[in-house]
Amino acid sequence: MTRRAKPVPDPENHGAFLPNGQAAKSGLNKSILDAGWGVFLSVLTAKAEKAGRDLIPVNPANTSRTCPECGHCAKGNRPSQAVFTCQQCGFTGHADVIGAINILRAGTALRETAHAA
Repeated sequence: MTRRAKPVPDPENHGAFLPNGQAAKSGLNKSILDAGWGVFLSVLTAKAEKAGRDLIPVNPANTSRTCPECGHCAKGNRPSQAVFTCQQCGFTGHADVIGAINILRAGTALRETAHAA
């Protein structure tokens, strides 16, 4: 459902393409993908409540670019897809593990803040 619209070659002008509605399709794709995450989150919330657990949504932005040791956040901390190397303190690790550590810390901080209030 979220594939790109196929290009339509222009038979009169070689190398050119006719309008194919890709702009409209892009907006539809975004809506479909956003709705999918919303449904996933609501199902996950229901499962967590049934199991007696808390679900704490955490913003994942920059979690795999932030050093868990010193807190330095930079694009250069992630030289490749899997490698994390802090430019400030030299800490190294797998980028996915670093992201998971940072998400766990953020969720724990949010939970403690909610329980304190």
